[in-house]
Amino acid sequence: LERSILELPRIYINGGRRGFLVGIAPGEIVRTLAPRVVDVAIAE
Repeated sequence: LERSILELPRIYINGGRRGFLVGIAPGEIVRTLAPRVVDVAIAE
């Protein structure tokens, strides 16, 4: 998970069907899925 995403209030992820998006707080994704948080953005 890109670290800058954690600063957003809500993100939308694929809900498993075409056109079905789920809005969720990034903190909930970290809490439930325990992804590796990385820095992939290019610094300006």
